[in-house]
Amino acid sequence: MESTATTGVESPPMQSKRLARFCARGVSFGILAYLVGYLLVAALFVFGPASIGKSDTVIELKLFGFVFYNAQFVPIAIGNISLNLVTQTPDPTVPPLVYQLIPVLSIGVVSAVFAVRNRLDGLVETVVYSGASVTVGYVVLSIVGALFVTVPSSILLGISPSGTMAHLDTTMAAAVGAAYPIVIATVVTGIVAFVRR
Repeated sequence: MESTATTGVESPPMQSKRLARFCARGVSFGILAYLVGYLLVAALFVFGPASIGKSDTVIELKLFGFVFYNAQFVPIAIGNISLNLVTQTPDPTVPPLVYQLIPVLSIGVVSAVFAVRNRLDGLVETVVYSGASVTVGYVVLSIVGALFVTVPSSILLGISPSGTMAHLDTTMAAAVGAAYPIVIATVVTGIVAFVRR
């Protein structure tokens, strides 16, 4: 067996380990992109002009989640009602486009950082594995987050409690959670990898 020190060629087990580490870092960057996006939306409420008027911390965190998902066009389901706090709020203090750009920018910036710090031997290989691994991290948190974000419908609709819960469309959250990063991360990492080759 030839050593990589003398030939400069990695053995298949070394290539597999390198690819596994690369993909694990990509997944962690996908998780980071999701968290950055959520925290930026929350910052608009905590430090910025946006307001939801609730005082319970857990409820506020869930409402931030609704806005974060609504910014990605994932609707809130309340019985047979579909609601989007970003696009259906009259006279918003923050324009809907600001919310909608947050996930795009968080995925884009985090993917660019990932692409600058990590690369495989081939351009196509780098782009494909980057986009796929970042997507896995992002979509996993998108699904978990969608399952966590539920509140009594009375909080959103301002009516007396009816026992109905407001929740996110989990299928849509999974689809969007995959679509956003697979497109954005792949394009951004492709551009960065092309420029750096």
